[in-house]
Amino acid sequence: MKIVRVQGEVDAATAPRMAETVNRLLGMRYRVVLDLRHVDFMDLHGLGVMIRATRRARSDGGSFAIARPAPCVRRLVELVHADGELRILPDGGDPPDAA
Repeated sequence: MKIVRVQGEVDAATAPRMAETVNRLLGMRYRVVLDLRHVDFMDLHGLGVMIRATRRARSDGGSFAIARPAPCVRRLVELVHADGELRILPDGGDPPDAA
């Protein structure tokens, strides 16, 4: 498992880097968890990265999830009704350590 800790803003300028990291790890067959607790802002570019990663993981038999979404991320996900599409790990602690 690989945990990708994201912080700051995720927008048109930064989402491609997040996508590159996630896609590289999914391509290497890692289970990928995005830790989003330190995200200050996310727009639809960041949400799109997460939805595409979820779909890729499902089609490739992989695993992708988000953990501890910051309030701004949770609001965005709920606003566009993507909570049914994304796998969001339950709150209540840190994401599991790499095994």
